[in-house]
Amino acid sequence: MNLKSALLKPDSHTEKHTLFGTEVYLRRLTVGELDRYEKDRKAAFDAGDYSGVTLAGANLILSAICDENGIPVSAEDLPTAKELIDAHSNPVFVEAMNTLQKYCYGTIEDAKKN
Repeated sequence: MNLKSALLKPDSHTEKHTLFGTEVYLRRLTVGELDRYEKDRKAAFDAGDYSGVTLAGANLILSAICDENGIPVSAEDLPTAKELIDAHSNPVFVEAMNTLQKYCYGTIEDAKKN
C-alpha cells in the first residue's frame, strides 16, 4: 500500500447506541461529512429556514446509521428526514443529535482510551 492510499484509508469505527428508543449502530462520520453538515445547517439558519436546520440534523443522523460492519443502511430501510422529525419530540431529537455529535466529535478522554 502506498503512502497516499494509507493516509486515505477510512476509519471504520462503529458503536451501538440508542437513538429514538432503538438500538442502532453508528459509524463515526468523517471531518468532511461533519463540515458539510455545519455548512448546510449554517446556510439554512442564516436564511431563516429553521425547518432546514432540523432537516440537516435529521439527515446527519440517518447518514450515520450503519450495520455492525460500518456499512450504511440503505435509504429504503430508513425513514426520510421529514418522517423522522414528524415522529419525534424536540427533546428526543436533541438527545439523538447530542449522542451522535459526542460519538463523532469525541473527547480527548475518549481518544486516550482508544
